[in-house]
Amino acid sequence: MNKQLLFIPILIGIVLFVGWGILAVKPAQPSLEIAEREPNSSPKDKDKDEERDKGVPAKAVKEPSSGSKDKDEREVGEKNIKEKDLKEPNEVGRVDLNEKKVQNANLDVAVAGPAKIKATLQLYGKITLNDDTVANVSPRYPGVVKAVYKRLGDRAQKGEVLAVIESNDSLRDYQVISEISGTIIKKEVTVGEIARDDRPIFTVADLSTVWVDLSVFPQDFRRLKEGQIVQIDYADNIKATTGTITYIAPFGSENTQSMLARAVVQNPDGLLRPGLFVTAELQIEEIDVPVAVRPAAIQNVNEKTVVFVAEGTAFEAREVELGTRDESYVEVMSGLNAGERYVAGNSFLLKAELGKGQVQDSD
Repeated sequence: MNKQLLFIPILIGIVLFVGWGILAVKPAQPSLEIAEREPNSSPKDKDKDEERDKGVPAKAVKEPSSGSKDKDEREVGEKNIKEKDLKEPNEVGRVDLNEKKVQNANLDVAVAGPAKIKATLQLYGKITLNDDTVANVSPRYPGVVKAVYKRLGDRAQKGEVLAVIESNDSLRDYQVISEISGTIIKKEVTVGEIARDDRPIFTVADLSTVWVDLSVFPQDFRRLKEGQIVQIDYADNIKATTGTITYIAPFGSENTQSMLARAVVQNPDGLLRPGLFVTAELQIEEIDVPVAVRPAAIQNVNEKTVVFVAEGTAFEAREVELGTRDESYVEVMSGLNAGERYVAGNSFLLKAELGKGQVQDSD
């Protein structure tokens, strides 16, 4: 009995030892992280996982460093900026209109291209009498002035009586007449005084033409020639007139260190008054320019000189650099290419439209 009781604990120990060994030999189940693959994982990732499961080390993948990546991105960005600057014009603003608005605005669109521009020289001068059309009237004999028929500023016709004088020798009256038609610009006689035969008592000037004496400085002497056309500008409300260089002084002025060039200018309305100063533009030559536009195309937007370039019903305010100009054309040195279409007339309407858009944007 005692032997049987002693055998039972030994049997239980053997059973427990065998069971523990079976549990130790059973392979471990793969974890959930390894067994359950991501549905979107790539075959490459799957192979890596399998290699990891087998204990094989995954192949090292060389990743670019952060500094190299930033440098590459910066170089690509700079390249894009440069390409953008080359492709996009230097525009100040843009106006988009529909067909109806374009027709109502009556925009005059022209093509930029080569032109001949008359180069000019800016000069300053003064209006003087045309000495060739001035007459001094003097008595033939000394005597007492009996009558005076003309006042200062009056018009006199050739052969018209200006005064009557009683001769001291014969005591007979004789008439003093005008030798030319013109205006009395000087009167030095009154009734009752003694008129001398060696002193003019009237000066009559034909003011239908006048002289304009221009001051030319040494650096421009060689550009001056007789026969050149000069445009005279006198006061804002008076239409400019033209004249011809007829005289170039062979000597200079010591005080001003300049040379005199004289132009004969027509003055049919008498608006050019001797003694007043004027500005003048001397046409010295014609030059060929590759790109030119009409003066009416030039506008000022945000303190920039622009031309509106036409692209269908869109109009781009393109900043330009200008060169030589005359009444017909203005040279464009940069900002516009030959062959491009631009608004040559009524461009101020586009400037106003652009200003409205800028005001709305600021609001």
